[in-house]
Amino acid sequence: MDRGKLDTAIAALVAQLGGSTTPPSVVLYGSAARGDWIPWRSDVNLLVVVDDPSPSSLAELTPAVTAWGNAGFTPPLIIGRAEWDRAADVFPIEITDMRTAYSVLLGSDPVAVLEVEQDDLRRAVEAELRGTLIRLRQAYVRFGKVMPTLGGFATSSVATLLVLLRCTVVLLHRTAGKEPAETIAALAAELGEDGKVVLEIAAHRREHKWSCPPELFARYLEVVRRAVDLVDHIEHGDR
Repeated sequence: MDRGKLDTAIAALVAQLGGSTTPPSVVLYGSAARGDWIPWRSDVNLLVVVDDPSPSSLAELTPAVTAWGNAGFTPPLIIGRAEWDRAADVFPIEITDMRTAYSVLLGSDPVAVLEVEQDDLRRAVEAELRGTLIRLRQAYVRFGKVMPTLGGFATSSVATLLVLLRCTVVLLHRTAGKEPAETIAALAAELGEDGKVVLEIAAHRREHKWSCPPELFARYLEVVRRAVDLVDHIEHGDR
C-alpha cells in the first residue's frame, strides 16, 4: 500500500467517526505523522479520545473501526477524555513523542493540553533504554557473527530507540525535530560520532532483510549505553 491509499483510508475512517452522535477527537501520530511511514513495517498510529467510553457509546464506533481493521491496519487507541486528561504520568514517553509530531484529524486537540512531568519522563526513558540495552546485548552475545539476525534485531529496535532519543532531547530542553538526523544532531555532543550509526541502521529499515556487521552492531550498543548514561545523569531542570 502506498501513502496515497493510506491517506484515503484515514479520510474514510475519519469521515465515519465524524458521523457519530458525539464525534471523538482523532489524532494521527508516529511514523505516518512524521513522514517516515514504511508500508510493510510501520503501524499507523491513531489516537481516538471519546467523551463517553461506555460500551453503548463505543458500539457506535464499531463499523468504522471494523472497516479500518479489515483494511489491514492496527486498531486505534481508544480512551475516554477524562481518562486521557489524567494519563500524562503513566504514558510520559508516548505523550512526549506525540507532541513532537502529530496531526489532529477530527475534533479538538487532546495532545496540546497535557503536560508531562520531567521526573516521570526521565524515569520512564531510562527504564526503556536500559531494557533495550539488555536485549541488544543478549542478541549480540547469542548471535555475534550471524549478520542477518543482528540486522533483524537492529532494524526492529531502531524506531523505538529513536522515540527514546527524541524524549531525551526533550528532557534536555532541546528541539528533537521530525527527522532522525535532527534528533541525532541534537545529541551529537553526548553520543559522539557513533550516533550516526543509528541513522545508518534506520536507513536499512526499508529493506526486508539486512545483514548487520558485528562491528556496526557493537557501535550501536555503545550508542545505547551512552544514552542510558546520559539520561541517568539528567537532573530535574537540567538544560
